[in-house]
Amino acid sequence: MVQWLDILREKNDLAEQLSEKMPRFFAYPALSLDHAMRLHILLEKHADDMEKLVEQIGEVDLPDAIYEAASALDAIFSGLAAMAASKVAELQKKQPGVEFPPDPAPVNG
Repeated sequence: MVQWLDILREKNDLAEQLSEKMPRFFAYPALSLDHAMRLHILLEKHADDMEKLVEQIGEVDLPDAIYEAASALDAIFSGLAAMAASKVAELQKKQPGVEFPPDPAPVNG
């Protein structure tokens, strides 16, 4: 049986940590485009994972509060990914010709 509350607690802890740290990382004047791209990929993965989790929770008969909590976490991760994309775009203007790396190949498993 899936332990939805445990999963959401872990995701919440991660969201709190990232929400605190990412704005400072993106404000760091020496942040390289490569690091910003890597952070964007990481945050986009978390946002995608959270979106899938929300879908899974929606398919199960759980209290609305659990679905709402998952949706709120999804919004946080999506916002962090958008923040990273914005920083990458800003840094790309300073280094024309550098593009987002392609999405990594999906891992079967």
